[in-house]
Amino acid sequence: RRSARAAVASAPAAPAADLDVIDALKGVTLTSASTGEAVDASSVIPTRGRVLVPFMTQFADFDSWELAQKLVDDLPALSDAGVTVVGVGIGSVDAAREFARRTNFPLESLYADDTAAAYAALGFAPGFGRAGGEFGWIEEKLPPVSGMAKLMVMCAGVGSPGTLSAVFGGYLGSKYKKQLFNEGSNYDNPTIRKLMDVTLGKGYQRPFELATLRLKNMIEIIGDWEKLAPSDDQLLVQRGGSLVFQDGKVAFRHDDAGILGYCDVDRLVEKSLSDDPAAAPDPIATLHAAAKDRSANVDDVYASISSLEKMKKSERPKVEGEKLNGKWRLVYTSGTKKVAANLNKAGFGGSYFPIPAVQSFDVDALRIRNGIYLGPVKFFFDGPFIWRGALSMLEFTFTRVSLGVGPIGPAGVDIDDGKWDAVKAAEQSASSGGGGVEKAKASKPGANPFFKFVYADDKCIAA
Repeated sequence: RRSARAAVASAPAAPAADLDVIDALKGVTLTSASTGEAVDASSVIPTRGRVLVPFMTQFADFDSWELAQKLVDDLPALSDAGVTVVGVGIGSVDAAREFARRTNFPLESLYADDTAAAYAALGFAPGFGRAGGEFGWIEEKLPPVSGMAKLMVMCAGVGSPGTLSAVFGGYLGSKYKKQLFNEGSNYDNPTIRKLMDVTLGKGYQRPFELATLRLKNMIEIIGDWEKLAPSDDQLLVQRGGSLVFQDGKVAFRHDDAGILGYCDVDRLVEKSLSDDPAAAPDPIATLHAAAKDRSANVDDVYASISSLEKMKKSERPKVEGEKLNGKWRLVYTSGTKKVAANLNKAGFGGSYFPIPAVQSFDVDALRIRNGIYLGPVKFFFDGPFIWRGALSMLEFTFTRVSLGVGPIGPAGVDIDDGKWDAVKAAEQSASSGGGGVEKAKASKPGANPFFKFVYADDKCIAA
């Protein structure tokens, strides 16, 4: 069995949710890559029908190249569905033309923003060390720091949420993600594809597959850096975002929080083609998809758990303690109010747990085990718990930690500090007919670590 779980925080809030984007863009000048003419930014977004507008980062950035290369494969389907695609990037018109040539993004749909004025107008993240961005005080209180130096800091993950996991993911691959190099794709690499097909198999994102695409892009970018990069080096760290409009109003918005934080193209296309891009995800279906094959977007997983938590008790499916019994693989985690405040910003929506971890509950014995199982290594914690049925709360502590390597062990050490009064009271008390535990003096709910479950069935549990 697998679980999808998170510590749910406050309600989600979309960035600049009340902003009239088209109105905000009035007076901002863009340059058409195809004609070289200056146009008002508000005029490039049709006010009728469905429109997808990726505001890409600067034209010499990994993010803009990857997004454009992947999106090109989906342009025919978007066109057939009547979706207009308008691309904006940071840099000169010459950089935009070179970018279009290299990525095959349609020149007639591309616009250049030499000063990133549109990005400022829409409130996209300025990037590390710039006013309004992460460590923005650097710009105000320190001597001038080059944009390239700031970019290198962001590449190391500082002030750039989600970057390191995205980088490592490019090397490690994922059996839960689609194969990248496919015959006929805009960014196919036939030689590498055939080699990987033979050595690593097909049908999933192979180790080093995405890293290979990034290496190829890096070589091309560095070889033409002067032409592609913006004249203002401070814009090297400016982040972008992607918007889906319906009749001139934003129906979906994603803000890039850090490097490699662009919106997943599959998600962007799905939103663009959906009946209602603004619709909330079906919470149960989303949790089931996350538990089955991690196919649900992490923002949707978080939003689903949050919506279940906010349901009236009478409307939410009741969580029976018996449903928790057994072993559950940890699939998804998140935490802190910062997650809720930054949904649809890559790096903030929680994440799928990258290594094998299992949570075990024995409801009859009132025991919990949390373990990590990595190859021959077994590392786990054991302890007692209380099930507070009226609150759907499992309150616990760990009293023993154990480690095993292959056939050796596991060897354990007791870590009980003798303060688990609530559990001792629970073990000595009888459960009431309503499923709650008889209260004792030192067993105030929430006094110890706990999970508050919002959903449980035979496919997943969520807390």
